[in-house]
Amino acid sequence: MAEQCSKLSFRLASHDDYDAVIRMSKDIYGNTDYMPAFFHYFTDHPDTTMFLTVVGKQVVGLLIAIITEGGKAFISTSARVASAWRKTGVIWWLEEYQDAWIRQNHPTARYKRATASSLNTLANLPRHGMREVFSMPYVEYKGVPSLWWRQIPAKLAQLGTTGLPDVVPLQDPDDDFCAAVQKWLPAGACGGYDRKAVIFSDWDPFTLCPANLKLLQAENTIYILDHKGEASLSLSNTYPTSAVRMMSIQIYAKYFSTLQKHLLKHLQDVSQSYKNEDIHLSVFVGLAELEDSIHVFCRDTLRMENLLDTKSRIIMYEKDMLSSHL
Repeated sequence: MAEQCSKLSFRLASHDDYDAVIRMSKDIYGNTDYMPAFFHYFTDHPDTTMFLTVVGKQVVGLLIAIITEGGKAFISTSARVASAWRKTGVIWWLEEYQDAWIRQNHPTARYKRATASSLNTLANLPRHGMREVFSMPYVEYKGVPSLWWRQIPAKLAQLGTTGLPDVVPLQDPDDDFCAAVQKWLPAGACGGYDRKAVIFSDWDPFTLCPANLKLLQAENTIYILDHKGEASLSLSNTYPTSAVRMMSIQIYAKYFSTLQKHLLKHLQDVSQSYKNEDIHLSVFVGLAELEDSIHVFCRDTLRMENLLDTKSRIIMYEKDMLSSHL
């Protein structure tokens, strides 16, 4: 292996690498990999760069960088290594290549962000200069087409709390709205480099601001509910895999009744469009005290299958690229 490591090379990905990347990924995500649906999108997107570790013609590592916050930060995400090359340092060498490339090509991107699950925490992140900023809980459930509400999604509306208005699509967010939603974010969500609140879109962290919300609307369904001066926010996206339709929802609300309104609307949307597909649902919740209520609702009322046998959190990490390079 030491001799093989000397043959490693690093470069940017192109459309021609699709087959090699998918082949490497087979034993990582199996039939639930998002890469087949997004590889060409990642390759073409002007703010996204894919980095590869290569031995000959074989791809053995991948890492993606997404430029965010107007060029001031980037997200390092989607790390994966071929099974035969794990625990060899491949991902850290690739990360060094990524960081050097970012410094040269995006010199204003001073801050690096990453996320990980508490169930699969990247233990070496602190040793590589990444500090934990904050975390928030998430749950995962599976909903099959035979569930009582899947074929007639309108039934979900019957579960909503009376007295609350319906959630509505986000229109023109402003600073006041963002400040109101910020109250339902986890403790520490303002602990990043700019001391501004951070929300998640799927697993990616973004500063909570009007510009980012408008940007995220291109790839997410975003709803709000403003009732008696209390604003709430939810974002969702969905994509197909060969085994199941993946759906991710982030909800920032004060009360479970409000959270439930958001959740039901997103589930109604996806069921209307994809009645005959299994759904793998991930729900990220801003306030940890609402986590148990989500479990009860998804398990007992919606009759969905819990996919996690322990409580889990998404953890955001951050690194100052300038100070780490001095």
